[in-house]
Amino acid sequence: MYLKGLGIACHPPVLIPEVGEGRENEAEKTIRGLRDLAMKVAEIKPEVIVCITPHGNVFRDGVAVVYENQMKGDLRNFGHPEIAMEKDCDMGLLDELNMGFGKNNCHTIFLNHKIAKEYKISLDLDHGVLVPLYFIEKYYRTYKIVHITIGELSLIELYKMGKVIREAIEARGKEAMILASADLSHCLKDEGPYAFNPMGPLFDENIVNGIKDKNYYSILTVPHQVYEPAGQCGLKPIIMGLGATDGLDTEATVFSYEGPFGVGYMSAFIDLTDQKIPSLLDRYEADKMLSYKERRSNESPFVALARATINTWVQRGRKLNFDHYKNQVDIEADVLGELENNQAGVFVSLHQHGELRGCIGTTGPVTENIAQEIIRNAIEASTYDPRFMPVEEQELMDLEIKVDVLGVAEPVNSIAELDAKKYGVIVEKDLHRGLLLPDLEGVNTPEEQIAIAKRKAGIPESDSDVMLQRFQVIRHQ
Repeated sequence: MYLKGLGIACHPPVLIPEVGEGRENEAEKTIRGLRDLAMKVAEIKPEVIVCITPHGNVFRDGVAVVYENQMKGDLRNFGHPEIAMEKDCDMGLLDELNMGFGKNNCHTIFLNHKIAKEYKISLDLDHGVLVPLYFIEKYYRTYKIVHITIGELSLIELYKMGKVIREAIEARGKEAMILASADLSHCLKDEGPYAFNPMGPLFDENIVNGIKDKNYYSILTVPHQVYEPAGQCGLKPIIMGLGATDGLDTEATVFSYEGPFGVGYMSAFIDLTDQKIPSLLDRYEADKMLSYKERRSNESPFVALARATINTWVQRGRKLNFDHYKNQVDIEADVLGELENNQAGVFVSLHQHGELRGCIGTTGPVTENIAQEIIRNAIEASTYDPRFMPVEEQELMDLEIKVDVLGVAEPVNSIAELDAKKYGVIVEKDLHRGLLLPDLEGVNTPEEQIAIAKRKAGIPESDSDVMLQRFQVIRHQ
């Protein structure tokens, strides 16, 4: 086996004495852990280190891979341009990755200097790579690199891409290791980069114990409600690295973990063995099917209609015929009457693994009834929301769908008449209009509602001369 293991390393520049100027002494355990990791790398002597970082060029819709013969970078952004590094890239492995990602329909972009110039981005080594390699270079230097930056993709998609990386390494036929650059929660203390959040310690405990106990499934399936408020940057690189171990037994060692500056720092190494074990992908797919069936059994007719619309559009490329649909499903007479005889604005919201995947709606009716309003906006939300790529067929079972039927908007004279949980808000100024639904995660006050609605409308947040309206919704989910 050419893949020799997965290293996980934190990347705070403060650990480098020239940058830390003494503060590095507050993280002695972390420095020792990174030295242990570096000595492990020197022991296995990989010809290639595949670096997965969260701090390179992060694209919304794909993973970025640098396709150049050589990369260099320094820590000038941290006041020390003299701390620099230059490494050759393994073009043979890059070619194998290009073929593998293409064959498996992975969302990737391969960046050379010409493409980088078009995007107005740099191909320099980022600190997510520079810091771990700084420690490795003290013990071992004769290796080439591959530089990969995670994209804003789902955890399961990144995990699958990790498996493709392993296949490419085996096809290349050179001994290699994967280095996942990963800081954990930034919310461990109030004096950290972000305010303390109880999800921070919980997230870190899940990751550290998941590695120690080889319970990688607990990492792959960590809830969005845990990892999002934890304010971390390391989950996706770790997930991608773990994907390369799928189906193989491992030996895992956590060298160190601490949170000296309010940020969780872990260093670890996972050795691979030749012993086969069940794939976590099979377990994930079985759990996904079970969850999907449970979700479908509890859906309201409004959500079921939105889902049928999206499935029909994505799988067959055509609009759902409601007259045919209503004769094939069991809809109570009063609900069918509401769908066919009433008009209202409707918002359809899609979430995937806890994250927004699309949301489009109408503030007032633009079709003949609520059923058609749902059909119209379900197609829009799944395909034409400009913030997201169109939903693909393999995503359908992961979608969580909400349908909000809007009541009539009424003007309000002051912010005191608003309630972020009960009422949605509409903000208007001249030809600018912004709407925000009620009872959204992370939006707790009318002031927050108004600020977000202003941003959506392109109204300066400082502009107080706006017209406010409120509305209620009936939420189906």
